[in-house]
Amino acid sequence: MARPRVVQKMLVLAAVVLVGSACGTGSDERPTRTPLPSETTSVPVAAATSTTTSRPTSPPPGTPPAGNQPPTDQPPPADPPPGTGTAVVRTITLSGAPVPNVPVTLRLLQLCNPATHDIPPNTTEGLRRDTVTDQNGSATLSLPLGCYSLDTNTPPPGMTPFPKGMQSLFLQYPGLTVDGELRFQESGPQPPCSAQTVVLELDDLDAHLLSANATVSECDGQWAFVAWDSPGDSARLIRRAATGWTTYVRFPHDVCWTKAAADGVPARMKEHFTC
Repeated sequence: MARPRVVQKMLVLAAVVLVGSACGTGSDERPTRTPLPSETTSVPVAAATSTTTSRPTSPPPGTPPAGNQPPTDQPPPADPPPGTGTAVVRTITLSGAPVPNVPVTLRLLQLCNPATHDIPPNTTEGLRRDTVTDQNGSATLSLPLGCYSLDTNTPPPGMTPFPKGMQSLFLQYPGLTVDGELRFQESGPQPPCSAQTVVLELDDLDAHLLSANATVSECDGQWAFVAWDSPGDSARLIRRAATGWTTYVRFPHDVCWTKAAADGVPARMKEHFTC
């Protein structure tokens, strides 16, 4: 009886296998799923794009500002910087006429900073240049930067330097051109309205006006208007007395026209009074 049971079990298993095969070949078969790419897929190096962004960095402390100019809050150097500039020397009369063929000496003064536009005491001569002005009373020289004195030991015959003593010029920056003047009193008597007469007779001129050029206008021999090519308001009305020209008012002033007229100021000069 055992043998028929074994045969029976084998038949049941065969039937199950056949049913399973039939189900696998039906029309409702699901499509094969495509595998997803691996998360570890490598990207070619040539195609990779860097996402790093460079950021501007602040200059380290003490770095000078961009450009050629030094910081404005820094003191000027103790000595002039290296380089050269140009000095144009002119020899003229007090009225502005050129004085030709004047020997001129320029001296570079040591221990002087040209940025101060002042020559301190106890300076020493470091360089000397001699020249002679041409027919137009002019000479041009290329010089190292620094402070220079300017004078002549041989003034033209019959002429006297004014003011007496050395003049100065300052070459502060490379490529800078500066003017230096030596002025002379013209020989012989000059008209009352000439700049030379006015400058020589006024006894209250400020020091900086002695080296500036004066222009006289509206002059009738008794009253005149004079101004200097100097920074600031240097103009004044002057009148001529027995001893020469004297200052009546300096500009700006608070003298009213009523008083000026009583003092003899000509009516043509009323425009110089505002009250």
